[in-house]
Amino acid sequence: MNEFTLNKEEFKLFNQDDQFGFFYDDEGWPKKNADANFDKDVDALYGKYDYISIDFQDNIYGIKNGEKELIMKAATEAYYIAREVKEE
Repeated sequence: MNEFTLNKEEFKLFNQDDQFGFFYDDEGWPKKNADANFDKDVDALYGKYDYISIDFQDNIYGIKNGEKELIMKAATEAYYIAREVKEE
């Protein structure tokens, strides 16, 4: 398989503790109350996209109405982690 798609609950496992920095501030640091706001931030992300996709080159995409938007390029071990989530 060359790509994994993640629904909201799978994404929460994939991005546990915001390890990929989806919700960091503009300076690249975790936001205040990041843990408390994690579910709200994920809800907002899935309001923007139908699902998140990770390809074999560790690129992370948001998919909305069949349109693919690159969110992160070459996110270290993203494909491996997505595969683990899908296998659970």
